[in-house]
Amino acid sequence: MSQLQTFSKCGEQWRLEKRVLAPSRPAAWCHQGTAFHTAVEAWERNYRQDHPGDILDLFETEYDRLVAVDMEREPDLARWLTGGNSRADADITRRRERGATQVQGYMDYALADSGRVWRDPDGFPALEVEFRLDLGGVAVVGYIDQVWQWGTGQIGPRDLKTGTRLPGSPLQLGVYRVAVQELYGFLPAWGDFYMAKNNRPERPVDLSRYTREWVTSQFRMLEAGIRAESFLPNPGDGCRTCGVSEFCSAIGDPGRLPIPRKV
Repeated sequence: MSQLQTFSKCGEQWRLEKRVLAPSRPAAWCHQGTAFHTAVEAWERNYRQDHPGDILDLFETEYDRLVAVDMEREPDLARWLTGGNSRADADITRRRERGATQVQGYMDYALADSGRVWRDPDGFPALEVEFRLDLGGVAVVGYIDQVWQWGTGQIGPRDLKTGTRLPGSPLQLGVYRVAVQELYGFLPAWGDFYMAKNNRPERPVDLSRYTREWVTSQFRMLEAGIRAESFLPNPGDGCRTCGVSEFCSAIGDPGRLPIPRKV
């Protein structure tokens, strides 16, 4: 799923990340998102029975662990990507605080909302749901953050976002729609993005256009582009947050790359 998003945004980034396996510069925002997902999943998977303080401790422990791993890999904080013009050490501290606030905000939201995480046919919360799709001969593997059941009774995919920008397209939710049908035998009409910055979800998105045939066509084009090695760079605002931009053929120095490894 992420490969389609990356390739459609910048073919050169896909090549560097997936084909060359170029080392990516660390970014605290990645660890904020991962630790947020870990904490929220644990709280929901235990049917919201954990004490909020324990879940906040879980977030902070996981965040600190992830930062420590990247600090060992890249101890030079000047090389870390940051939001705005802040120093990396300040950014790491700020995102730890912001992430904890977002976790608390999620719990407050979820307890007040009329909806909940849908229970699958075995009675378990549908969280981090793994799927494997064969779309016209293209294997697609991914995870759905949540399958949500709104107070109206409608059921659909929900993706949790800790960043500041709403995705430009609901394609991700469209792929999840097809995955839900494959896994559970029903086709959701709606999906949404939960934006942690606002402590609430955005309005549900109509997913009716995302048929299996249409989604399959997108992955077939991805496969064709990869086979043709059409790795077109897309220089622009996104370069500032790209972890492999220093090796980019358009704006970086490809000569600094380690020995390329094809996969």
